[in-house]
Amino acid sequence: MHKLKLYGPLIGLMITILLICDALAFKVVSICGYDFAASGLIFPLGFLFASIITEVYGFTLAGRIIWVQLICQALFILTVNLFVLLPSPEESATTLFYLNLYHNLWRVLIASTTAIMCAYFISDIIMSKLKIYLSGTYFILRFLASNAIGNAILVSISYPINFYHQYSFHHIILISFNTWLYKMIIAFLLFPAALVLTNLVKRMEKLDYFDYGVSYNPMNVFNENIHGENKFNKTSDNKGWHHESYSNK
Repeated sequence: MHKLKLYGPLIGLMITILLICDALAFKVVSICGYDFAASGLIFPLGFLFASIITEVYGFTLAGRIIWVQLICQALFILTVNLFVLLPSPEESATTLFYLNLYHNLWRVLIASTTAIMCAYFISDIIMSKLKIYLSGTYFILRFLASNAIGNAILVSISYPINFYHQYSFHHIILISFNTWLYKMIIAFLLFPAALVLTNLVKRMEKLDYFDYGVSYNPMNVFNENIHGENKFNKTSDNKGWHHESYSNK
């Protein structure tokens, strides 16, 4: 049984990034005359860690984190939405602010659940399959390709729903494109950090997982019959790479 040291903290980071983005879902930031979704300025960190997790732990464990994120997000949004709709004392100075800001947060749940599920799973599949196809080489190509496609899916699904009735369709397209372009520039700038962190996590976990024979059905990620191979170390008899089962206890 392979004990996972960093898997739990990485789950926490992924959830934190997603909830911060949810809290800023309706905020648009203007920088040098260009409009960006505030959540989109932070979300590249989510794809950074998602790429590292898939590279080190494989698609199955990466997919489990996606489902945990979605469950935590649903609990967060539904709880906030419920409490802003509950009555407050008449003299409360903040009630109207909370109501105006978060009474439509349910739209974020619809948009983000769909977008996150599609973007992360497809991005992880691309990362996983390219790793097998390229025999674990060209990490920069795999990292940027999965980020480009994942981010494109994310902005094309979530922003039209989040900003519906707030901005014109043309303005939403402009915000989406600007934010996607920003994310790709940040992904390129973050690549050295991604490379260093990936190698660090591999050494600490003694894992470098290749998803041979793994099912890419998102509904199967909690199946305990995990296939694939850990190629971090060779077996003692040098007849191949060893299979691993996981434990984060």
